[in-house]
Amino acid sequence: MPSTHLARRPAGIIGFVAFAAAACGSAQRNDVYRLAAPYNFAFYDTHEEAARSFYAAHFTHFAAYEILMSPGQDTPARMSEFETRVRAYVADPPRFEPPAEIIAPRWTRLAFETAQSMDWAHMLHSQLYDILTDDRITDKRTAGERAIAYYLSETEAAFSTRGYGHRFMEGGGEWAGNFHVAYPDINGILWAYHWHHAAVYEALMETDPARRRVELDRVIDVFTDSVLLELPHVMPLTAEVAPRFSRLFPAAAHIFDNLHMMHDVVNDIMAEPSYSLSEKAAEIERLRGQMVYAGQDTVEAPGMPMGGDHRMSDGAMRVPTELPTGRWLPQGHPEARMAPMGDFMRPLPAPRSGRPAGVSGGGVR
Repeated sequence: MPSTHLARRPAGIIGFVAFAAAACGSAQRNDVYRLAAPYNFAFYDTHEEAARSFYAAHFTHFAAYEILMSPGQDTPARMSEFETRVRAYVADPPRFEPPAEIIAPRWTRLAFETAQSMDWAHMLHSQLYDILTDDRITDKRTAGERAIAYYLSETEAAFSTRGYGHRFMEGGGEWAGNFHVAYPDINGILWAYHWHHAAVYEALMETDPARRRVELDRVIDVFTDSVLLELPHVMPLTAEVAPRFSRLFPAAAHIFDNLHMMHDVVNDIMAEPSYSLSEKAAEIERLRGQMVYAGQDTVEAPGMPMGGDHRMSDGAMRVPTELPTGRWLPQGHPEARMAPMGDFMRPLPAPRSGRPAGVSGGGVR
């Protein structure tokens, strides 16, 4: 991330600024805050159980990185103990989510830009949940696209709106698949949570509030009684789990898939035994640099060569496609529709001269 962006990096603790301020003894942070809107925190206020059910996911991601900061012969035992803690959080999630820099202080210093990009995408998650929850917002598409555009205005922090399928995650170096092989249960829990995030979106697509609540309760029941018992063997993609949401906000669906792949890429790199910490930091930043919105029209992703006109290779741009039967083909399926680059591109906004300091406080509900 260029030095010119340092003064306006996205808030890594979106929604929990006051919590970190108390810990640090200061409320001053020169960060970008979430888009101000009347719907903010509607999801937490209306569906607290569903909102809290995510907190173990974010804890698991960042705490796993922190454990892998000090790999050793005892790492499998520490991961086993960690899984026990995670499952306890699943059953009884905390009321509020601690920020990444408190869950994983050493890793956050190692890969600060990536931690910020991840939490900036978590902010977009929150705002789209809020928009779909708040029945005062009648034009969901317009409100959601405004929130997405605001997210993308941080071009060097936001993840790409391109749909890569699983190729980005699977096309990496010698580290690809490390974490899945070494710690399949923790990895499966994380993939289960990727299902959970998307399933909540699909439940929130119900227009009737009573039906919406029923569907959210069902998602939580299915998650705990089924998905966590039979952990996924493949990372779920958003359009597979939430086809209605993905049709409404295709750019967001791709952003969230790319966020989830970046989480997995970091797991794999952190679990690579041949890399020093400095090499891990460099590789994480290299991969993050290939996933950000600022470079998506020129960057070549792993295993996805482009021609001189920067168009993706044949097959790399196959998007979620609905069949006449109502069944959906996921991203990357060989029979899915081939989309032109224009379907994935938004014009980059003109550079802005400055940013206001981040809003302190008010984030804790």
